[in-house]
Parts: sequence; structure tokens; C-alpha cells
Amino acid sequence: MSDIFTANFAGWGYRELEMAAELLEAFSDRPVRFLDQSTLTVNISMSSGKVFLSDEDYNVGVMEEGKLVQFYSCPNCDYEGTQDDAKYDDKDFEKYKGYCSAECSGEDEDEEEES
Repeated sequence: MSDIFTANFAGWGYRELEMAAELLEAFSDRPVRFLDQSTLTVNISMSSGKVFLSDEDYNVGVMEEGKLVQFYSCPNCDYEGTQDDAKYDDKDFEKYKGYCSAECSGEDEDEEEES
């Protein structure tokens, strides 16, 4: 089953509305570069109940330990998570520019280490 996302607040519960408020407050206190404010929406995954910010380029922001952080999705293997999630799993979205690993990015790790 594919995930259904919506930005329509109809049917959202208090928990989800509080999560949306927390995201918007975090963004207004300290805007992040990875989200385009001019196309920003608050969304919910109808299957998981997770609330997140998104822009028209599919960049996603979530709360992690009280901070707004980027949520990644590797375009090669579909591994998903934040940078902290990736580090825990010995992956690195930031190092490989949105891919989770050298293998997924097509980079040769030996060449990367030589640079």
C-alpha cells in the first residue's frame, strides 16, 4: 500500500495539530535552508500519522530531539531517515549528497578517501 499524504487539516486530531504547531514554531524560530518557505506546506502521512513540513521540491523537515531537521529518502535504494538515523546505520546522506552511501551514489569509496 502506498503512503497517502495530505495538507488538508480536516480530520486531524489534537495530537497531529500540536505536532504541526511544533514544526511551524521551530521553522519560524530558526528557518532552515533545505526548505523553500514560499512553497512550504504542513502534511500528514495518513498511514503513519507522522506530521512533517515539505516544499514543492519534495524536501522534508521533521522534528528530532527538539530540532527541525531534514528527512532524506535515498533515490537509489529507498532507505529513509534523518542524518542521525543514517549515522546509526553506518550511512551518510550529507556526505553523499542525498544518497545514503557511496554504493548508492555511484562514487568509488577509494577515490573519495584520496580526495
